[in-house]
Amino acid sequence: MLSQKCKYAIRAVLYLTIESNPDKGLKGGKNVSDALKIPMAFTSKILLELARADIITSVKGPGGGFFLTEKNKSIPIIKIVEAMGDIAFFTSCGLGLSECSEEHPCPIHDTFKIGRDKLLNLFNNTTIGALGKEITESELFLVR
Repeated sequence: MLSQKCKYAIRAVLYLTIESNPDKGLKGGKNVSDALKIPMAFTSKILLELARADIITSVKGPGGGFFLTEKNKSIPIIKIVEAMGDIAFFTSCGLGLSECSEEHPCPIHDTFKIGRDKLLNLFNNTTIGALGKEITESELFLVR
């Protein structure tokens, strides 16, 4: 399963994707935290990690904040998962066994592998910008 940190990171990037435009200005950590109902300290740490990984862009100083460039928007979602350290999810056992493989499967191996591989395919083949566009065009939501 993806960590809560990774889920928050994906939501934060998607929020910045739909909110990044010249009319709306840069978004600070508090903007993201408040909009997504994520704890502020956690949000700040995640945004800094995402900026260090070049997944989002930041501007320091007064009036600074975070936004996405067209280059950022062309990044596949899987890069967020990698930056948050959750890439092992796509090779791990659904029950958490240390040894689970085609030769020695756990009880849910085959079914879990199908779902995990579909999610990996989605994350590898969907860019941040494409998912952001789908959110705005289909009236999907990031907060409930």
